[in-house]
Amino acid sequence: MIKLFWNTHNQKKPNSSDKKIREKEELDYGWGKYHKKSSDKWIFEILRKVKYTIIESETELKKEDVLIIVDSSVEEKTDLYNKLNLSCSKIFLFHLGDEFGFHNLTPIYSVCNYIWRPFCSSRYLNNNNKVKCIPIGYKSGVLRDKKNSERKYKWAFAGTPHKTSRHDLLFQFSTIKPFFCHKTEKFDRNIISADKMNEVLSSTEFIPCPNGFFHPETYRVYEALECGCIPIVENAYKYYDRLFPTNPFIKVDKWEDAKPIIQGWGVDQIQKKKKECELWWNEQKKIIQNFISNRINL
Repeated sequence: MIKLFWNTHNQKKPNSSDKKIREKEELDYGWGKYHKKSSDKWIFEILRKVKYTIIESETELKKEDVLIIVDSSVEEKTDLYNKLNLSCSKIFLFHLGDEFGFHNLTPIYSVCNYIWRPFCSSRYLNNNNKVKCIPIGYKSGVLRDKKNSERKYKWAFAGTPHKTSRHDLLFQFSTIKPFFCHKTEKFDRNIISADKMNEVLSSTEFIPCPNGFFHPETYRVYEALECGCIPIVENAYKYYDRLFPTNPFIKVDKWEDAKPIIQGWGVDQIQKKKKECELWWNEQKKIIQNFISNRINL
């Protein structure tokens, strides 16, 4: 039997007297809960072609079972994965988080039959037969408002304007109206509601997608695609071309280059690109679903 165990939120509660260790525990604990809240819809979508039973604990495993585990902060869980290796026949890991990619994951990955992970670096993009890069996906709750067909905003941005690039984005586009902008001081603080985000995304033509705090990938790209917008991504690292060689995104080296596109594209050109992005994204999701299903059901 194939069983799915979501383990990101099962982190060690912060209790260390050592300041550095406690800070790490607090981060892992917070991020684990965040991944459960934010990524479940995406993970369940890409697992759509796999038949599984959801379990709440590793104690529900039997020797002949195939385990799909969704987890984060796995570098702290070597004992658990060694135990799982003895408790079931195969382990398929969806490794969420790990944006920085600093940890030695060999002890964990070595006991898994296959690993899927976002936030890919060259070591995984060019990887072998063990690790597959997948998109970080969209946040749970993001849903295109199909009743809203009017695209009243030319562009929209919601997030933290850290880094020079994001400040430049807001400066360059400030004269392109109408637009929607919601700035936050910290990640996941004072964010707008899912309903409001859906309304904004479903009412916007172009979504500029600056690089993340450390890694190029962010939710914005996939939220834009889900809601029928056109993503404009920074191309400095050519990350999306390496992750998706056939992607139809608009790519710019500096935000100034996007201004004539947002300002100058006509209705027909916008509709053509939107349709191209929509068809491509739907096909990509099918490809990911089929690959996962085929790998697990080998």
